[in-house]
Amino acid sequence: GGVGKTTLARKVYDDIYMEHHFYIRAWITVSQMHQHREMLLGILRCFSLVNDNTYQKNIEQLAEQVYRSLKGRRYLIGMDDVWDTNAWDVVKRSFPDEKNGSRVILTSRLANVGIYASSGSPPHYMRCLSVDQSLKLFNLKVFGRETCPLELEKATKQIVEKCQGLPLAL
Repeated sequence: GGVGKTTLARKVYDDIYMEHHFYIRAWITVSQMHQHREMLLGILRCFSLVNDNTYQKNIEQLAEQVYRSLKGRRYLIGMDDVWDTNAWDVVKRSFPDEKNGSRVILTSRLANVGIYASSGSPPHYMRCLSVDQSLKLFNLKVFGRETCPLELEKATKQIVEKCQGLPLAL
């Protein structure tokens, strides 16, 4: 955790080109204790009007509503923090595969989840920052520039080393 998976995925998802390229976009956070019903409702909330009738539907009906809403449209779905393959299995059948350029971005700290959900292309594995990259990031966040004042260099390096290249810790 903290290596930047969500930050990277969210930057791609929020890019202005993505807003124009995809007719429908939805972002949900899945987490360890995911509920299938809430995942489907979360997707629907992003691009359609959800009313009292929607909340009365069962999982199968919600899955069908998601499918019908996406059918024939180019969509981008972000699924953040997926912990098991079951979460992917629940929603993937609701994503029409019409070869129209639709995409799903999935983040997980578990490699087997990314491999399982992959559609042929290998997952992108995040890595920790180098010491130099960590120093630049820390200095930008703390001082607003890539270098720190000389009198704070030693303390800055100690802090950066303790963070072990994790952007969230920095």
